[in-house]
Amino acid sequence: MVAAHEDYDSDSAPPLSALEDAMRRALESYSREQVLERVVRALPARESTPPSAPEPGLHGKVEKVSVSLPGELTEAIRARTGAGGFSRYVAEAIQNRIRHDLLGDLLDELEAEYGPIDEAGVREAMKEWPDYEGE
Repeated sequence: MVAAHEDYDSDSAPPLSALEDAMRRALESYSREQVLERVVRALPARESTPPSAPEPGLHGKVEKVSVSLPGELTEAIRARTGAGGFSRYVAEAIQNRIRHDLLGDLLDELEAEYGPIDEAGVREAMKEWPDYEGE
């Protein structure tokens, strides 16, 4: 939890300006997705996650499971992956979903701690992304 800086001087630069500058420089060189992936990886592990819980990923021992999917979906996956890539494709999709869910959890925590996100501020911040296409 970040405490408010009690002796903050309004004439000095905001405390996050160095981080904001680093993010701008990163976004000039890499896509938003690449930067977000690195930011998520750099975040500390959640305290609520038990130490014995496995991290989601494409490493370690595999386990065969049975999953029911619509036929059209399995055909689309096979068409994209060819022979032998089906499981990896599905595992990567699930890994991406878990990362997305964890990021959503983080956003919920931040909103609970700091209040709702200002949508006008979000629109202004989006304009800073190099690949922003506007409305």
